[in-house]
Amino acid sequence: MTQETGSAFNRISNRLLQTVPIDFLVVFRIAFGVVMCWWAISGVRNGIPYNNYTLPAYHFTYYGFDWVKPIDLSVAIGGVAVDGMSLLYIAFAGLAICIAMGLWYRVVSTLFAVGMVYWFLIDKAYYLNHYYLCTLLSWMMPFFPAGRAFSVDAWRNPSQRSDTAPAWCLWLLRFQIGVPYFFGGIAKLNADWLRGQPMRTTLSYMTDHPWISRFPLDQEVLVQFVCWGGLLFDLSIVPLLLFRKTRMLGFFLTCAFHISNHNLWNIGIFPWLMIAATTVYFDPGWPRQILHRLGWGTVPAFAEDNFISRHSWRQRLVVSCVLMWIAVQTLVPLRVFVFPGNPSWSEYSHHFSWHMLLRAKVSGVRVYATDPDTGRSGVIDLRPYMTQRQLAVVGRDPRMIHQLCLFIAEDLATKGHPNVELRALALVALNGRKPQPIIDPAVDLTKEPRDLRYPKWIVELHEPYRHLAWQYPLEQWESHLDLELPPQMMALRIPRRPVPNAGAEAPDRSAAIAVSQRVDSVAGN
Repeated sequence: MTQETGSAFNRISNRLLQTVPIDFLVVFRIAFGVVMCWWAISGVRNGIPYNNYTLPAYHFTYYGFDWVKPIDLSVAIGGVAVDGMSLLYIAFAGLAICIAMGLWYRVVSTLFAVGMVYWFLIDKAYYLNHYYLCTLLSWMMPFFPAGRAFSVDAWRNPSQRSDTAPAWCLWLLRFQIGVPYFFGGIAKLNADWLRGQPMRTTLSYMTDHPWISRFPLDQEVLVQFVCWGGLLFDLSIVPLLLFRKTRMLGFFLTCAFHISNHNLWNIGIFPWLMIAATTVYFDPGWPRQILHRLGWGTVPAFAEDNFISRHSWRQRLVVSCVLMWIAVQTLVPLRVFVFPGNPSWSEYSHHFSWHMLLRAKVSGVRVYATDPDTGRSGVIDLRPYMTQRQLAVVGRDPRMIHQLCLFIAEDLATKGHPNVELRALALVALNGRKPQPIIDPAVDLTKEPRDLRYPKWIVELHEPYRHLAWQYPLEQWESHLDLELPPQMMALRIPRRPVPNAGAEAPDRSAAIAVSQRVDSVAGN
């Protein structure tokens, strides 16, 4: 074997371009395909494509992607009308099964990745960290040679079979699976989490949960166990999995952690995807090693790779792309430390940062419209513009409230009211704090541009931390708060009960919409 020589880039390239057994990649391909097929079929069965994408009148697109729209299509299948987004989910299920089988792997995985990105960009109101992770993994799959073994493609075309894969596939997967753990742990190093919120408030609403009610610890001990246990798990699990002597302990802790999460929170496929993906930390040839120990098959012999000092341009391009991906996935979560605002409050840099279980928000929002020509004001009924599921997210995110107001202004302009001013009374209680406005109620949001800058009309968090949550019901908030409101709002400030759900009857003269989101730290991450 030649010695490692040359630059650091060459040494890294040598390590990443070695070959390793392909077994780990085959297991991941099958697991990923099965889990994503399960997700798609469950979505269709629960009516998610129609209710979340076809039914809403408006979708909260990411900045620069306003052109991404749901599929406007309806076809009859067996006499039943099926909407376009349900067809997309059905296509996801079929493509995912093909990925698991290794059938037309490159084409199918590319189509699945394109579809996932399209679906992900339609509406950020449905953002979840595990959806983001699935989208990232989907885009990685076409570049992996995962169809070269134990697949229909390898059976049909033996010349494409291979018992090995480049080591960069192994290390890139290990990195990507480790990112949510590591940055999830870094995010928990904040004052609220270390002092027990939002877990204290969240668990107080779950006393009748079978797991919580049977836990042999009192409430505060349980809170501290969850907070410090979650922090230590996130920060230590990747090192435990990387070292051979502690790997089985790490895998056992991973299974226990995700099974507990499955039973406590409604987080869908995420626990099972992460348990399956954690197997990439084992020796890359572990499946055939296990089968060999059971007396089935043999373990192929792999030649030791030589280190080379000069690489082809294709090899350098592959290594460069891998390193660029790693750099982006590292820097994006770190932007929370340089961007303005508290991400749990302003939501400005919350997305793509792996902030999980960090914020419980109770929120209420009311939008006031004022005709500057007549001075008359009224409250906008928000229900025709979005679903209750969307409103549950919009109420906690000031930029989405702004986005909604811009859409309402466009709608009112088409109805003969082109110059209407819109102001929002958006009250938010973060992690048990007393509620406060998150948007300056005096600002006409229709005059504020929608861009990537930090909005100057966001009211910074000033309410102090509370060990015990502020317990007044949402409909009583305004009577317990000293609010400085503009004249347009004061003129309409009469006793009223906010509508708690989309099916309730609106008050006379207006519809004051408010949303209570007690366990947003779980459902909204």
